[in-house]
Amino acid sequence: MKLDTGTLRVLREHRERDAWNARASQQCAEGEEAHDWVETGKILTAEDGSWLHPDVLSKEFQRLYEQADLPPSNLRDLRHGAAALVKAGGGGDPHDAKVKLRHSTITLTSDTYMELFEEYEDELTEAAAAAVPPARASTED
Repeated sequence: MKLDTGTLRVLREHRERDAWNARASQQCAEGEEAHDWVETGKILTAEDGSWLHPDVLSKEFQRLYEQADLPPSNLRDLRHGAAALVKAGGGGDPHDAKVKLRHSTITLTSDTYMELFEEYEDELTEAAAAAVPPARASTED
């Protein structure tokens, strides 16, 4: 999924901290316990840079979600929220959501999210009708 510039900035800062950790693990002073940094090229990693199982992120998301006392949800639901944000951000149609969510077909997007875009269809129908000039009133009375 394509990310906005603010999120990319935060992820780049996180990645820079990881790079610093990698350098620091190689430069431990003599006598200090060195921890080896595993370079995976990933952004979200375990504390030593190694691969992080997706279930770890799901469990942390769930913990934070419950701590915030929000209604039941899971990490996968954020993807559905992204489709709603496409609509709220003015994207407006299923094709925009398809592109944002990187679905392989418009059918998948439409089948899953069409309810979100029904309002768009109503707006499009009204706009199309407004583009047709109204009939002129007869001047013969």
